[in-house]
Amino acid sequence: TMTLPLAGHPTGATDPASAKNDEDKIESAYRFLLADMMPFGKNARIQLEHGGNDDSTEHYRSVAYWYGLPGACLTVSDQLHVSDTADEQMHTYASPTATMVDALTSRFELGPSPPDVTDTGRHMKGDTEFSMKLDPNNKGALLRRRLDYQYPDQRAEVSVADGAAGTKFEPAGTWYLAGSNRCVYSNPAAELGPAEHTVRTSTRRFREDEFLLPRALTEGRSTIRIRIHFTPVNTPLFVGDPPVEQAWSEFRYALYSYVMPPLPK
Repeated sequence: TMTLPLAGHPTGATDPASAKNDEDKIESAYRFLLADMMPFGKNARIQLEHGGNDDSTEHYRSVAYWYGLPGACLTVSDQLHVSDTADEQMHTYASPTATMVDALTSRFELGPSPPDVTDTGRHMKGDTEFSMKLDPNNKGALLRRRLDYQYPDQRAEVSVADGAAGTKFEPAGTWYLAGSNRCVYSNPAAELGPAEHTVRTSTRRFREDEFLLPRALTEGRSTIRIRIHFTPVNTPLFVGDPPVEQAWSEFRYALYSYVMPPLPK
């Protein structure tokens, strides 16, 4: 039995013989995902995968909490499609080490059989800079990136400057997405047998990741200049695993402004 503020396993007998009633035979658990809040506008679609291939017949019950506001508090301010020449020019995109256009057809993590998605972008191993518009009345901002997850442990230092030319960049933090679409699996025949390094590669390479920009670097500004400085991790999947190419992948960026919703009349 475990009962904690954010997670727990409060009920359920260890075996049927020790159960005091039928409810005591039910294994239950709870987890409040406060760090995984999902802002949405008019509606939201939430799916739960039961089992590795969504084939589990176990009974599940979930509770979703909706905290309503009189208006949107996270609004799209600007979007950049990397590799689109006109869009790159509009946002003064600059990335000296960026590759030519990466064209990728793959899938997101969405159920056992998600649809294929085709998109174009770039990957780089140096610096990327671009300008984005935002609501000057913001209370902070959120930067979302679409990427290719085949590049492991994508890490970068993010800096922000005012949109005006010559403004000094200020550090905003480290943007880090651990892992990749490769994982190592071990299931030795003997319980205490040596580890087996079986590498499995997922065909679901598209991901979207987010980075919060602090209010001190965004409030009162209608345009900001963002710098992404790639800082590779170079951690192997397991000891003895051959080196894998490290890079920062960028297909699309979207900037969201946190704003105070209008008061109801």
